[in-house]
Amino acid sequence: MTQLSNGTIVTDIDAAHDNTALTAQGYTIRAIETWHDHDTTCILWDAPRIKEADLPY
Repeated sequence: MTQLSNGTIVTDIDAAHDNTALTAQGYTIRAIETWHDHDTTCILWDAPRIKEADLPY
């Protein structure tokens, strides 16, 4: 799992543990990319959406 400077999280498509953990935390898949020069397929994740109930008052 890699977190890029813009906050995007990227995982290897075969990293079942990381992918399951991110899904359980509410992350959603933004895109699946294949990097042919590295023979790697990666998942780009979007962070969970903040709900009004999550905001402190």
